[in-house]
Amino acid sequence: MHDRVGVSSPPWPEVVWDAPMLRGLDTRARQEIEAAGSVRVLRAGEVLFERGDPADALHVVASGAVTLSGVRRGEAEPVVIRRARRGDVLGEEATVAAFSTRQLEARCEEDALVAEVPLVVLKRAASRAGGAELMAKVERALRRAATLDLLRTTSFTRGLPDSDLDELLDAARHVHVARGEHVYREGDVATEAFLVADGLLQAQTTDDGKPRVEAYLGRGDLFGDEELVELEPRRVAVVAGGPAWLVAIPRAVFVVVARRNAGRIDAARRLLRSSAVADQRLRPDAQTTAHVFRDLYRMRVARSLLVIDQDACIRCGHCAWSCADVHDDGVSRLVRRGDKIVVRDGSAPDDGTNASTAPLLVPNSCQHCKNPSCMIDCPTGAIGRDARGEVFIREDLCTGCGSCAKACPWDNIQMAPRRDRAAYPAVAVKCDLCKGNDGGPACVASCPTQAIARIDPNVALVELRIPGKPRKSASTQSIFPPRAPAWPWALGSGLAGIGLAAVPLGRWTSGVLSGLLVAVLVAYSLGKRVRGPIARLRGRAPVARWLYIGHLSVGAFACGIVAVHAAGRAPSSAAGALSIAMGLAVITGAIGAAISAIVPRALSRVERKSVLPEELAARPKEIDEKVFATLSGKSELVKTLFVKALRPYRRSALGPAALVLSRRTLRDEEKAVRARIDALTGGKKGEALAGIDDLVRLVVEHRAVRAQRALTWTLRGWIVPHLAATAAVVVLLALHVIGVSRSALAQRAPEPTRAVTSEARR
Repeated sequence: MHDRVGVSSPPWPEVVWDAPMLRGLDTRARQEIEAAGSVRVLRAGEVLFERGDPADALHVVASGAVTLSGVRRGEAEPVVIRRARRGDVLGEEATVAAFSTRQLEARCEEDALVAEVPLVVLKRAASRAGGAELMAKVERALRRAATLDLLRTTSFTRGLPDSDLDELLDAARHVHVARGEHVYREGDVATEAFLVADGLLQAQTTDDGKPRVEAYLGRGDLFGDEELVELEPRRVAVVAGGPAWLVAIPRAVFVVVARRNAGRIDAARRLLRSSAVADQRLRPDAQTTAHVFRDLYRMRVARSLLVIDQDACIRCGHCAWSCADVHDDGVSRLVRRGDKIVVRDGSAPDDGTNASTAPLLVPNSCQHCKNPSCMIDCPTGAIGRDARGEVFIREDLCTGCGSCAKACPWDNIQMAPRRDRAAYPAVAVKCDLCKGNDGGPACVASCPTQAIARIDPNVALVELRIPGKPRKSASTQSIFPPRAPAWPWALGSGLAGIGLAAVPLGRWTSGVLSGLLVAVLVAYSLGKRVRGPIARLRGRAPVARWLYIGHLSVGAFACGIVAVHAAGRAPSSAAGALSIAMGLAVITGAIGAAISAIVPRALSRVERKSVLPEELAARPKEIDEKVFATLSGKSELVKTLFVKALRPYRRSALGPAALVLSRRTLRDEEKAVRARIDALTGGKKGEALAGIDDLVRLVVEHRAVRAQRALTWTLRGWIVPHLAATAAVVVLLALHVIGVSRSALAQRAPEPTRAVTSEARR
C-alpha cells in the first residue's frame, strides 16, 4: 500500500507548481489544491493507476520515475508509451473526456513522490486565479499531451519521427460525438481521418433500407482515411454507439504524413480490416439476440451489470423484495423488467467449441458505468464515484430535480419520496450494491436458485471481451457460481424419514418431532415476507439457496416422520385428516419443485424480452394493434397470406402448447412460419411481399405471449394449493394437539373422578 500525506504534510515540493498547468496559480489556489489533493509515496513496482480506473485527477511526478504503458491496437502485450520523470504530468486524458477512465497503466520504475491534483478543484482554482485565459491555456496543454499519448498507442504512429508526430498534433482537432450521432454518412465527401480516443462506434452500410453493422471501432482504431487521397465519397457510415471522443486530422496534413510513411498507414488499414473480421464474432447469430449488439455501448461501459439467468429464475420476486427490505425507505432499486440477451458462458473457450449458453435478463438496475452520464448532469454534485468505480448518491445533497434520472440512458435511477420531506419531497435512488450489508447485494444473496449475479460483462462474456485485456483467474470466468443441487438432499431426507420406521421412537417422540418439523416449514414460508431472523439470513450469500434446499429436505423428512407416527393409517379423526393434509402439502411441494426446475427453461425459450407478469395480460391486445397497423397499406398478396396462413396460426387454441412442446426458440419458430409462407408463394420475393416478415414476427410474438401467460401461471399456480394444504396442516395439527392433550389429561385424572364421570355417562 502507498502512503498518503494529506493537509498535515509539509508543503508540496516546489517542482509540482512548476508544472505547465499549475504555473501561475495564486496562493489561495495552491492551498485549495493541497487541501483536496494528496502527495503519494510509492515504491518501485507499485501502481499509480491502472487501466479502467476513474480518470478524475492529474498527477505530477515530484521525484523518481513512472512508466506509462498500454496495449497498442492490434498487439497482445503492453508496451511502454513514455516515461515520466521529475516535473512531468500524467493522466491528462481526464481533461478531455468528462468522467472517463484510464486507458493506460502507470507504474513506478523506481521509488517516487507523486502529487495528485483533483481535476475539478484545478479547473475551479485556475478559472478564479487567472480567468478564462489561464484555464484555456491549461486545457490546451493538457489536450495536446493527452493526444500525444493516444497517438503513441496506435499502430501507424509506431516509429514515426518526432517531426511527423508534431505535425499531426498541431493539426489535430478534438471531436465529441453523442450517442446515435453520425461522424459521417455513406456518400459524404471525405475531408478528415479519425482516431478513436474513447468510446465505441459502428461502421454501417445500408442493406434493403436497413442499417447493417460492418465493424465496431474502439480506442486506438484509425478510420476514415482510405477515401482521403482520391477524395472519394464515404463507403460506410460511422455512428457513435455511445458518447465518443475522436481526434480528427485534416486531409491535407494526414495525406502528407501518410505518403512519407506509406508502409505504416497500410499496416493500420490492414489492422482495421482484421479488426472488422475479428469483430464478426460480435454479430448476432443463432445464440445471440440482436439487442446486445444494438446497445453494445451499454455493455462496454458497465462495471457491475446485474444479470438474471432466465433458465433458472423462477420469477418469485425475492430479488426485488430483498432490495426493498435492505433499504430503510422500502423502495426497491431493482425492477425485474428488461431486455434479454443470449450469450456464451464466460467459462467457455473463445473459439466457441463446446460453448454453453445462458439466456440472461438485464433488468433495470444501476450498472455503475465507467462513464456515468448521471454525474455530468447533476447540478449539486450529489452523485459521486469512489476509488473502486462504484457510483453513489449523497441524499443530503440531492434536491430531487430528476436530472440524473433523465440522463441515465437505461432508466436505472428512480425518484422516490424522501423520508424527511422538510427540504425536498423527492430524492434520487438507485442501486448502491447494498453497502453495509455483510452478504453483499441482497438481490444476489436472496435468490433461492442462484440465478442472479453482478458481473463485469467485458470479462465474463466471451462475446464482449476486449482484445488484449488479460484474463483474470478461472474462477471469475463463469457468469454464475456452481449451483448447489437440491434433489439429492430432498431424496436423502425423505428416505431417512421413512427409514425411521425401523426405529422404535414411540408415538409421543415421533409426534413431537413431526410438530417441530412442521413449525420449521411454516417459519420458512413466513420468513420470506416478514422482517426477522430468517429474512436477515436470506440476505447473506449463499444462505438463501441452502434455506431453499433445507425447506425441501425438511418437508421430505417430515413426511417420513408423519408416516411413522401414523403407522401408515389415516383414521376418521383430526389425526387422519392431518395425515392426509400433510401428504397433500408434500405432494404439492414436490410438484412445485419440479415445476421450478422445468418451467423456467421453457419460459425463457418463448420470451423475446422480459416483462412483469402483471403486464402480460395487455400484451395480446397491443400486438393485435400492431398487426392491424402493419397490414394497413400492404399489398393484396400480403393480406391474402395473412388471412390464409398467419391469422389461423395466431388464433390456434393449441398454438401456445405446440410452441412450448416444439422446444423451438422464437427465431426458429419465425423461420418455420416463414417457410410455410414461402411454400404458399413458391419462394416468390419482391415488393409485393413487403411487410410479411414483420407480420410473421408479430403473430409468433402473439402465440409466445399466450404461452408465457400459461407458463407464468404454472410457475405461480402450484403455490395456492401448497399454501392451502400447509394451512390445513397447521389448523389440524392444533386440533390434534388439543385432542391428544385432553385425552392425556383425562387419563391422568384420579380414579374416583373417572368413576363418577363414568356413572354420570350411564
